[in-house]
Amino acid sequence: MKTKRFRKWCAIFIPTLVIIFFFAGFLFAPNDPMKSNLLERYADPSAEYPFGTDALGRCILSRILYGGWTTLGIVLGGSLIVFLLGTVIGMVTSRAVMKENALIDGLINAVTAIPPIAYLIVFIGAWGSGAKTTLVALTVSYILRYIKLVRTRTDMEMGKAYVMCAIASGASKLRIMLIHIFPNLIAEMIRFLCLSCADMILAITGFSFIGLGLGDNVVDWGSMILDARGALVLHPTMILYPIGAVILSTLCFNVIGRQLTTKEAE
Repeated sequence: MKTKRFRKWCAIFIPTLVIIFFFAGFLFAPNDPMKSNLLERYADPSAEYPFGTDALGRCILSRILYGGWTTLGIVLGGSLIVFLLGTVIGMVTSRAVMKENALIDGLINAVTAIPPIAYLIVFIGAWGSGAKTTLVALTVSYILRYIKLVRTRTDMEMGKAYVMCAIASGASKLRIMLIHIFPNLIAEMIRFLCLSCADMILAITGFSFIGLGLGDNVVDWGSMILDARGALVLHPTMILYPIGAVILSTLCFNVIGRQLTTKEAE
């Protein structure tokens, strides 16, 4: 039993370390990710350039690490906003607080049917491309799905015996929400956010790859994949590094979410 529990905690702890490394790895970048050196174009891996260089002679490893900071910074920042605002709005608009909320149900169902790229296109048309635009678009898209989850789960918990006992004892709605319901929802909230983080990484990478990303002066994995596409025949390994970073980071978030699902089921 202890061995099984240890493995499950390792399955959460190790992916978390990988995510932290990608997020804070820019602190250990060996070179300036934006500095080009045309004399070192497509250089092979070396002590100075561990992953080699790209078409402009820029250090690929440094760009991977800075790209992780950029991508995960947006993802984790958006997830934090989704968690804080979505939890409050979801609980406040639940049937436990608001009796007549058919309009809210219809609005959320309609808006969540719109894909994230549609929000991004609208916001880019209004504000132009950039990190802030991408952050707002992803936050708006996922916070509505999160609110729907919190509202549904809050309504389910309100019908359980322990909540009924709290109501019978005279506990206020605020106390019931914070002390009784919220602790029972936290695992599912984190699981949803972890899986959403994986989706956000893929969305940001895809947006950058098609030219709707963070801008030319920002390093991110999607733009690296786009740049490496032109050298795919002569230097095929160059595209593997950003793709590997995307796969590994999304896999880590999915593993954490899956382990939280397993722990809750047990």
